[in-house]
Amino acid sequence: MRSMVTVSKMDRDAIPEVSKLFAEFDSTEIPGLIGLHRRQLFIHHGVQVHLYDFVEKSDQAALEKAKSDPRMARLSVDLQPFVTPYEPETWNSPADSAASCFYAWEGESEGRPGPTETTVTLARMEADAIPEVTEIFRDFDATAQLMGIRRRQLFVFKDLCIHIQDHARRDDADIAQKAATDIWFGHVLRELPRLAPQEPTPDGHAIRFYGWETS
Repeated sequence: MRSMVTVSKMDRDAIPEVSKLFAEFDSTEIPGLIGLHRRQLFIHHGVQVHLYDFVEKSDQAALEKAKSDPRMARLSVDLQPFVTPYEPETWNSPADSAASCFYAWEGESEGRPGPTETTVTLARMEADAIPEVTEIFRDFDATAQLMGIRRRQLFVFKDLCIHIQDHARRDDADIAQKAATDIWFGHVLRELPRLAPQEPTPDGHAIRFYGWETS
């Protein structure tokens, strides 16, 4: 799968409305037309992280058809009262909400992979810290499969690092989330103190409030 992440601002009180809008949209044929395999929405302290997982190869003709579907534009309009740009003063188009992936790791497949649980952790990070953070996680991932981690992705957006982990089971997710907290608020912050302009607190775990996956 290939993934895309967008970052926006959203109030927790809007969770029911936003979930309803996406549930209605994802019940149509459009996600299939654009090659979307899974959609997950997370929220942490007013920051919404939207994780899209796409199939490796998309049907370009179907994708172009979906782009012009009025339901795509309607969803954007319906979300406007609830979801706003992370930095409105610099936002010009939806592309300005997209995060960039700077590190990806995937474990070896063991037969049929099956469903996964996903955890998302947010941390403040300056862009020039990317090389050091990449190296730290590359070293850590030499043992990641011992914790049931199937895939790790690190995205950067503005002053945020979005850390995404896919796990085989719920208990693996709990173990790996603790490990992620230890990395961010232990080794990484000791090695890269500029990642923590304020006193770090171990509450970077975002809450998933919506999930959809193809059958």
